[in-house]
Amino acid sequence: MAPTAFLLVFSEPGSDVPEEEYNDWYDNEHIPLRVNTPTFLNWTRWKAVDGETPTYGASYDLESYEATKKAPYTTLAETRSDREKSILKRIQLLDRRHYELIETPLYPPSALYDETKPAPYVVFVSLEVKPELEDDLNKWYHEEHIPMLAKVPGWIRSRRFVLKDAGQMGVEGQKEQKRPPKYLAVHEWASMDVFEAAECKAAVATPWTEKIFAGVVAKERRVMTFLKMWTR
Repeated sequence: MAPTAFLLVFSEPGSDVPEEEYNDWYDNEHIPLRVNTPTFLNWTRWKAVDGETPTYGASYDLESYEATKKAPYTTLAETRSDREKSILKRIQLLDRRHYELIETPLYPPSALYDETKPAPYVVFVSLEVKPELEDDLNKWYHEEHIPMLAKVPGWIRSRRFVLKDAGQMGVEGQKEQKRPPKYLAVHEWASMDVFEAAECKAAVATPWTEKIFAGVVAKERRVMTFLKMWTR
């Protein structure tokens, strides 16, 4: 079954959660529980290489967005261990975002794609444009931007999603809830060298790109490298 939903989580341990405690919890408790939950189809951790925070990312393909609204998915939040409750109270930030796949048109992945192995690098680009420009944003992605990225040596795959819900936990989440930009693009790459390629620079220097970005009201871009994956 092809996944139709996506969970993206950014997290920052902060000063009150030691890195060792954070990683032990994430690797040996948090994700293993999700490996045993059928809603999740894969499990990947990422680490920032762009010098920005949050430092860590985790991404999961999900069977559907509807499945996130019922057991066994909802049971995870209802049955947290005392350790997890403590960490989620002390952690600087855990920023959770559910998305649905924008299915058509789908651009096929390159020959570098291996469904059993995450990409070495991933770029998460979140954009929100003025409502009257949404149709043009979607056309730009599918008719120009992704086809141009696909010509870059080292491009593996690009997928697009629309935000369904989001929420933040931890110290920052207790202070303020922030809504991420509406549209997410997930671009998978074989190396960091791709960003210096002429084809890559050309993909972000077109008149259509300039027009789209003139209408952007919110934007995030994160570059991360593969950290760890799990299998069922």
